[in-house]
Amino acid sequence: FEKELQRISEAYESLVKSTTKRESLDKAMRNKLEGEIRRLHDFNRDLRDRLETANRQLSSREYEGHEDKAAEGHYASQNKEFLKEKEKLQMELAAVRTASEDHRRHIEILDQALSNAQARVIKLEEELREKQAYVEKVEKLQQALTQLQSACEKREQMERRLRTWLERELDALRTQQKHGNGQPANMPEYNAPALLELVREKEERILALEADMTKWEQKYLEESTIRRFAMNAAATAAAERDTTIINHSRNGSYGESSLEAHIWQEEEEVVQANRRCQDMEYTIKNLHAKIIEKDAMIKVLQQRSRKDVGKTDSSSLRPARSVPSIAAATGTHSRQTSLTSSQLAEEKKEEKTWKGSIGLLLGKEHYEHASTLLPPPPPTSALSPTASTTAASSAHAKTGSKDSSTQTDKSAELFWPNMASLPSRGRLSTTPAHSPVLKHPAAKGSTEKLENSPGHGKSPDHRGRVSSLLHKPEFPDGEMMEVLI
Repeated sequence: FEKELQRISEAYESLVKSTTKRESLDKAMRNKLEGEIRRLHDFNRDLRDRLETANRQLSSREYEGHEDKAAEGHYASQNKEFLKEKEKLQMELAAVRTASEDHRRHIEILDQALSNAQARVIKLEEELREKQAYVEKVEKLQQALTQLQSACEKREQMERRLRTWLERELDALRTQQKHGNGQPANMPEYNAPALLELVREKEERILALEADMTKWEQKYLEESTIRRFAMNAAATAAAERDTTIINHSRNGSYGESSLEAHIWQEEEEVVQANRRCQDMEYTIKNLHAKIIEKDAMIKVLQQRSRKDVGKTDSSSLRPARSVPSIAAATGTHSRQTSLTSSQLAEEKKEEKTWKGSIGLLLGKEHYEHASTLLPPPPPTSALSPTASTTAASSAHAKTGSKDSSTQTDKSAELFWPNMASLPSRGRLSTTPAHSPVLKHPAAKGSTEKLENSPGHGKSPDHRGRVSSLLHKPEFPDGEMMEVLI
């Protein structure tokens, strides 16, 4: 029994344990199920809420769908209108683009025309400057030509005056030869011709120095004109270079082809300008050569006329002691370097024959006349025939400068053959028309004094005239007063 009680108590205890365990499990299960039920209730509530919201949204979407269809139709019609407007705008845009391209082409054409006009204006300005420079050069050449013409006129006047003076001297010689045998005692003193010769010698030296001065002045003027022309050419070249640089800077954006065309055109303009300068220089040289040639022709004709006059006078008269310029007039004549070789040869032949005969005749006659009229001849006037012949026939060697502007005599003691014992004279040179010796006051009264003098060696007042000639020198020979250009 106790065992059964123990067994029942053990069973009871095990039953209690199992029941407590089952209760705890049931409680846990119940709690779990309750929690699941609550979760499901919550989920169900959420689902209901979602369903309600979905229904509301569906209903709203249906309403909005109708509105969207209406808006879609409206938008479709607007889209069609917009497409039509887009096509119109595209057509207008294409037209505007074509117009803009046309305007751009027109602008480029106008810009190119403007650049061409500017280049043409620059070219015309350069040509205007060149023409102005040429006009200035032509004016200077015209002034030089007028100066040359005035110099030629003054030279002709001087030669006419010398010719009249020589004619008067010849008349005086004729009168002296007519009355020479009847009045031998009325001769002047022996030192009067020597003093006259000294005066003439000093005058010749003054003329030579003034001629040298004018020669160097002419050379300086020529060199200055050449330098001025060179400077003008350099200035024009620099201006052309500047214009080319300006044109390059202006037209550099139009491409390499236009730049090369401008460069070629500017080089051609430079070549044309150089050609024009060369043509102008060539014409200037030709004009200068023509002037020299005409001057030489005038000189040759004057020399021939003097030769004819000298031949006629020397065949009929003997030169007196007091007039040494007749023998000087028979001396050699200068020649200009621009003459041809044939003219030089012919004139040299004529001059040799003429100089030899006339110089010998004058030397002999002068020696005979001096020996008959002057028994004790002074040393200043005594001359042998050979000395007078050599003095009369020797040539005045003349050297021409490079520009053929002036010529000077080199030989001394050849101008007066009856005064060879006097000191040697300097070079005799030509005197231009603008030389101050032509305006010398002493040269004015010499012709008047020669006009008033009836003859040499006739009256006893010739001594006073010779003394007055010391202060008023006579004109030298026309050969020495030639103005060469």
